[in-house]
Amino acid sequence: MSTIKERGITFPADVVTRSNLELMKTFDIRDDDIMLVTYPKTGTWWIHQVVKQILASEGIQDEKYLGDFPNLLEFTIPGKGPIVELFKTAPSPRVLATHVPVEFLPSGLLGSKAKTVVLMRNPKDTAVSTFKFWQKVPEVKTPESWDSFVEQYLAGDCPWGPFYDHVLGFWKLKDHHNILFLKYEDMKKDLPAEVRKLSSFLGRPLSEEAVQAVVGATQFDSMNKTVGQKNGLWTRKGIIGDWKNHFSDEQSRAFDDQYRDRLSNTGLEFEFE
Repeated sequence: MSTIKERGITFPADVVTRSNLELMKTFDIRDDDIMLVTYPKTGTWWIHQVVKQILASEGIQDEKYLGDFPNLLEFTIPGKGPIVELFKTAPSPRVLATHVPVEFLPSGLLGSKAKTVVLMRNPKDTAVSTFKFWQKVPEVKTPESWDSFVEQYLAGDCPWGPFYDHVLGFWKLKDHHNILFLKYEDMKKDLPAEVRKLSSFLGRPLSEEAVQAVVGATQFDSMNKTVGQKNGLWTRKGIIGDWKNHFSDEQSRAFDDQYRDRLSNTGLEFEFE
């Protein structure tokens, strides 16, 4: 995998360029934009589908530059160019998405009326999903083994930066009125409640009938059998606690130690089963 480093953060050079990151800084944000922020493998595709269905309940369809996959602003689409350039002329409301740490966001985002949704997932399941994904994607160096990957992940040697740096960078903004934090685990346990919360935050409250329609279209298992299988990469098991099938006791303790060290006194917590 060829990589670039920008401000100490590693990015896969095959899809993210320095020029793209520069373009993101000055990307013009519209007040009706919806920005989806995720660390890789924490539910990007899922939250994108939920937002799409909320908008679809009003008859709004987003631009499909990448089919059904979220359009990550920092990416380049072969033959089409930087997504950040393509979105300049996309019709409103635009559903934008990114994996970048907070310091790479468009400079005008937080001062605008645009809505930012940050989806987070527990670090153990995130690590497993990342490991499985890296094994399938040619743009990323295939891990030598699960054990070596765990060491790499604990050290924060990952595309888009260390997990905790990423989530805590956004968590510092938790009191910002235009940012909503959601958790993958909450979506798995009570998707209707999270859809209501999300639609209300977006200023598009849904009737109970519409909530159930969105839930029916985005329940992970049924959704994975339809849209997800078109490409086979973006979804896997979609469960809480799959980490137990991969972590040794020693690895689990190491993750727990890091979890306590980084998140104590922050107010941010995750569920692991």
